[in-house]
Amino acid sequence: MITAARTVPVFSEAESHGTIGPLPRIVTTSWDDGDVRDFRVAEMLRARNLPATFYVPITGHHGSHGLGRSELITLRDEGFEIGGHGFSHRILPQCSRKVVVQEVEVCKQSLEDILGSEVRMFAYPRGRHSNVAVRSVKQAGYVGARTTEMFSLGLHFDPYRMPTTMHVFPHSRSDYFRNMARAVDLGRAWRYLTRLWQVESWVELARILFDSILLGGGVFHLYGHSWEIDELRLWKDLDEILDHVSNREDVLYLPNGEVLGYRIAKNLLPVKNRCALEG
Repeated sequence: MITAARTVPVFSEAESHGTIGPLPRIVTTSWDDGDVRDFRVAEMLRARNLPATFYVPITGHHGSHGLGRSELITLRDEGFEIGGHGFSHRILPQCSRKVVVQEVEVCKQSLEDILGSEVRMFAYPRGRHSNVAVRSVKQAGYVGARTTEMFSLGLHFDPYRMPTTMHVFPHSRSDYFRNMARAVDLGRAWRYLTRLWQVESWVELARILFDSILLGGGVFHLYGHSWEIDELRLWKDLDEILDHVSNREDVLYLPNGEVLGYRIAKNLLPVKNRCALEG
């Protein structure tokens, strides 16, 4: 039985930073690993006028056939943002400093050579990152990088540790708790435990979190892997949640990179980031 109320904002972190005036409501989506099944996701997004960022490794995911030049250009020409996901999808904290730099920099250079345009965003493979990885991403010239931290609804985050809201995957409750524990966000973990623990479906959980930003403002960030959605037969679930979040009045629909640009344009950065920009 689902006991969490859907008529009250679940998390108030989007309102907890002293921003004056109404907060924006933003939806962004991102899709990892550069699998050919990304085109099915892209078709579903286009049908609803939803933007997205596709994060692509150069050599494919775990040895699989990745997206080729023509496929990447097609996605780009259809209006989707292309981001880096490592040269060979290696888990960066497990690599030497030299390999981390190669994974990050060569990925960016290769994608830019293919696309003929700048690649601004990076997603850490499996969300795993370290200080070395973050520094390498910055030095390579990316403007931001996405993790796999979930349950975030706020706009005030480190652009090189961009969190998400919901993964298209039927996680167990303990999986969600471990995800939040890795982020060292005990406040968010507590709110999950006390308000969302009894929600039994990832789709219903996503609905609750999206409805929360409609009431309180913030960012709803859905991410996933097309190969995983296909293997677990989650296409119907994905259809349902995309229908729920799309075509809403007073909601901005942006790819990941534009979310970061919007924060700067609207002066919605955390204080320490704002001071750094103002010099």
